[in-house]
Amino acid sequence: MRAERDARKVLAALALLYTAQGVPFGFAAEYLPVVLREQHFSRTAIAMLGWLQAPWQLKVLWASVGDHARVRPHARTLLLAVQALLALTLAAYVPALALGGMRAWFVLTFIAAVFAATQDIFVDAFAVRSLAAKDRGYGNTAQIAGYRVGIILGGGGMLAASELLGATATMLGCAGLVLLAGAGAFALRNDAAEPEVAPRAKPATGGTLALCRALVGRDRWAVAALALTYKLGAHAASALVKPALVDAGWSRASIGAVVVTMGTGAAIAGSVAGGVLHRLRGDRGALGVAAVVQALATLPLLTLFTGHISRAAAGVAIAAEHLASGLGTTVLFAALMSATDRSRAALHYTALTSLNAVAIGVGGLLGATLADAAGPVTAVLASAALCVAPVALLRRWDAHAAQSAGAADSLTERGGSH
Repeated sequence: MRAERDARKVLAALALLYTAQGVPFGFAAEYLPVVLREQHFSRTAIAMLGWLQAPWQLKVLWASVGDHARVRPHARTLLLAVQALLALTLAAYVPALALGGMRAWFVLTFIAAVFAATQDIFVDAFAVRSLAAKDRGYGNTAQIAGYRVGIILGGGGMLAASELLGATATMLGCAGLVLLAGAGAFALRNDAAEPEVAPRAKPATGGTLALCRALVGRDRWAVAALALTYKLGAHAASALVKPALVDAGWSRASIGAVVVTMGTGAAIAGSVAGGVLHRLRGDRGALGVAAVVQALATLPLLTLFTGHISRAAAGVAIAAEHLASGLGTTVLFAALMSATDRSRAALHYTALTSLNAVAIGVGGLLGATLADAAGPVTAVLASAALCVAPVALLRRWDAHAAQSAGAADSLTERGGSH
C-alpha cells in the first residue's frame, strides 16, 4: 500500500511540473502563430519561429548536470529555483507588451524555453528513476495531461482571456500558476523521495562518449531513430491547422476554443488511452498501434482545405488529430524510458527526448514548406505516410531497448514481449 501511495504522489508531482512547462510552450506554439498570421506572416515564416524553442533541442548540452553526484541531493531545491525564474520570465511579458513590437516577445519566448527545458531535465530524471516499469505508461499520461493543461492555459486561455481581461492580467495569472505548480510539486516530492539506483546498475561513466555509444551503437541506434522519426508526421500535419483556420476567417477566440481547448482536451484523452494501451500491450505493441492511429487521424484534416467548413466538422478533425498525437506521445515516451540507462537518466533520456524535440521543428517546417510549395492536401498525405514509416524500426525493438538501457536482462521486467 505504501508503494502505491508513493506512486500516486510521484504521478501528482509530475502532473504539476509538466503543467508549468506547458504554459510558456502554449504561448509560443498556440498564441503567437495566430498573432503573426493576423499580421500576414507566411506559413513558412511562422514555422521558422518554432526555432525559438531551440533550447528544447539543445538541452542535452547541459543535461549531464542532473546526474552529477553533487547536484542530485539538491535537485528539488534547484528545480524550485528554476520554476521561480520561469514565472518571472512570464511576468516580464507585461512590460514587454507595454513597449510594443514583436522583438521583445521573441527574446522572452526563447528565455522561457531555456528555463522550461532545464526544468525538464530534472523532472525527466526524477520520472525515470522513480517510476516502476508498469507505471511508465501512466507516468507519461501524467506528463502529457499536465503539459496539455499548461498549453490550454498558455495558449487557448491566453487567446480567449486576453480579449476579455487583457493580455497583462492574463500573463500575470499564468506566471502565478507556474509558481504555484512548482511549490506544490516541491511539497509532494519531499514525501515521494527518489529511490536509490539498483545495486546492479553501473555507475555513470564515459560521459559524452558513452552517450554516443548508447545512441548510435550496435543494436541501439534504432531507439534514437525512433525518437527522431516517430512523431515527425504528426508534427508536420499539426503545423497546417492554425494557418488554415486564420485563412478561413476564424477569430482568435474561435481558434482558441476549437484548436487549443477542444484539441488539448482530446490530446489528454488520448494520453490516458496511451497509458492504458502501454500497460496492456507493452512497448512494441503499443508503438505499432499508435503509429497506425496517428496516420489515420491526419486524414480528416483534409476537410480544412475544401473551402467552407463548419465549426463542428473542423472540431472533429482537429480533435481526432490531437487525440492520436496524445496517444502516440505517451506511448513513445514510455518506451524511451524503458530504453534509458538509469545511472545517467538525466543525460540519456534528455538526449532521446531532444531528438523528438528536433522532430517538432523539422516536422512543422516540412509540413508548412510542402503546403506552401505543393498545396496543403499534398502536405497532409505526406504527413500520413511519415506517421507509419517508423513501424519498420519495431521488428527488434525489445533487443534494441534492452541494449540501450545497458541491461539486457531487464527485458522481462519491462514486459516487452507483448
